[in-house]
Amino acid sequence: MSILFFGATTVLQANYLDKRYANRIILPECPWCDANAKGDVVYLPIDATVMRFMSPADSEFLADMLWLRALYYFGQHALTDQQYPYLMNLLDIITDLAPRWEYPYTYGAVILGDASDTTDDAFYMIDKGLVHHPENWQLWFFKGYYLWKDGDDLGAAEALQKAAVLPGAPVYLAELSATLLTREGQKDLALRFLEQALNMTKDPRQRKFIIQKIKKVRAQHDGTGTSME
Repeated sequence: MSILFFGATTVLQANYLDKRYANRIILPECPWCDANAKGDVVYLPIDATVMRFMSPADSEFLADMLWLRALYYFGQHALTDQQYPYLMNLLDIITDLAPRWEYPYTYGAVILGDASDTTDDAFYMIDKGLVHHPENWQLWFFKGYYLWKDGDDLGAAEALQKAAVLPGAPVYLAELSATLLTREGQKDLALRFLEQALNMTKDPRQRKFIIQKIKKVRAQHDGTGTSME
């Protein structure tokens, strides 16, 4: 299983690095560095594979040190130019060195979505996190949020539904997913998602909340209700 995780992460990372740092300038004395960094984090390799070989015995300790560097890097640029071109690189290396550490993935999902012009960085970090933590509802939630932000209501609804049935997720995610599906005309799918959430929910208050939503969707499905709230 660990080999599959490593393989999936490597493929995801290789494809992303080619896209994210396509315009980097290679330094003769440092083939894994980028001259565009202008000394910012140029001492860190773009390819995280190098870092794994540098610390095979205590990779999580190195991840902790790089985490401090990432926080400093973000704070430094937040107070100056508000540009974070190598934050993605830092988080990528950290999560390579300590893939079981969940927080850097969710941190990246939040920060990278706001720090870059596109959501590509956030999607990359979310998908990488889901390889190792498929039951992290927050990652599924942020994936749904960014899909919705990009105009993909159906994809957002599916991601939010996956989040809604995971431990610790707030019950309103099931309703939000159903609302997006209903707007897309997918009322049958909305009902199926709600019934799935109901079957996996034990809390009486949450069950009541979901049942009320099911009634609303069924009323509209039968043509007896008003528009979705």
